[in-house]
Formats: sequence, C-alpha cells, structure tokens
Amino acid sequence: MVRTLSRYLAAAALVMSSTAATATAPPQPQPLMFAAELQGKFVAPGAVETAATGKAVAVLVGNRFMVNGSFSGLSSPLRDLEAKPTDPGVHLHRGAAGETTPYFHGLQVQLNADGRSGIFFGAVTLDAAQQDLLLTGRTYVDIHTVKFGPGEVRDQWRPLNPAAAEKAHTALVHERGDTGDAPAATGHCHRWARGYRVLRMRSRGFLEISGTCASSAG
Repeated sequence: MVRTLSRYLAAAALVMSSTAATATAPPQPQPLMFAAELQGKFVAPGAVETAATGKAVAVLVGNRFMVNGSFSGLSSPLRDLEAKPTDPGVHLHRGAAGETTPYFHGLQVQLNADGRSGIFFGAVTLDAAQQDLLLTGRTYVDIHTVKFGPGEVRDQWRPLNPAAAEKAHTALVHERGDTGDAPAATGHCHRWARGYRVLRMRSRGFLEISGTCASSAG
C-alpha cells in the first residue's frame, strides 16, 4: 500500500512539474501573412507601361520571412539571368512606396518554357530593423528585366491583417525599448487574396494556405 501510494505521489509530482513547465514556456510567435500584387504602375521612380503582372504571398513567423509568388507577361528576360542564374532579378527591398533602395535579398526563380513567366520563392531571416520596416509597410518586392532594369513590376508587402501587424510592431518596439513612432501598416486584402490560407512552406518554397484575409477592402 505504501509503495502504491508512493508511486501515485511520484506520478502526480511529475505531472505537476510538466504542467508548470508548459505554463511558463514562452508563447510561440503567431504567423503574419502578407500579399503583393506586382504591376508596372507601382515601379519607382516612374511607372512602367507593361503587360506583365505578378502575385505573391508571404508569411512572417518570428523573424523568418517566407515568400512564394508567380509572374507572367514579362517584356524581356530577367535582368541578371545570365550573370547570376541563382539570383536572376526578383528582389526584396527596404523602402516605402515611391522609394528605391538596393535589394537585401534575392529570391529563387523557376521559369516556364517561354522564359517570360514562372514562379519565385525563398526565405530570409530579418533583423529587427527589417522587421520594423516590413510591419509598417516599408518593404517591397520587384522584378527586374533586361528591358526595364530598375524594375518592370513592383508592389509593397501589405499585411492581410493590419491590426495584427500593428500589434506585432508595438511588441517589437517594446522589446527594443524604442519610443520612436513609425507609420501604421496600411495593408489591405487584395481581391485575389481573400479566402486564401497560408499554412507552411512546402518543397521548392511553395506556400500552402492557413489563415484568412481579415479585411474586406478592395
């Protein structure tokens, strides 16, 4: 009887210890979803007349930013395809709408047979400053071609849930101890993005879908 009671007490202590550890574990970061609809009219410093278009979705989990997109109708080959085949010309940049800056990460590209359409994908770890810019609408994605070297199509990354992005930005500022104000995210749900669910990165960088677009804006 004493041995049985001792076993029960030991098991209860183990369960309580496990529960306490779980209760004090730090919360996991919530995925934040972003979208971009690349068009010539968004290119800076001046709009580009082109039939090319692109669409992209991305997920930010902690400081890891994972991107997947597609494009079609390019006027000419990707700008750096021959010189840098692993970084042919689909880039992530810091900067608000209308600004141009050097890119900080090149995405992988898989072209279709026509050489003017395909998919792009990749993942990058963002530092605190890059997270700040992304969460406040000051990061963009663009595609560079031979004919339009500075960029043929472009768009800003917009959070599908601006309120969640603003909350994440507030937490980031608090963590950094920074009291400086930054513009709030002004993202909205693109028509094509509503109802999508971004879930996880699959092989070749494709994103499956898991949350929904929180805004009903056009």
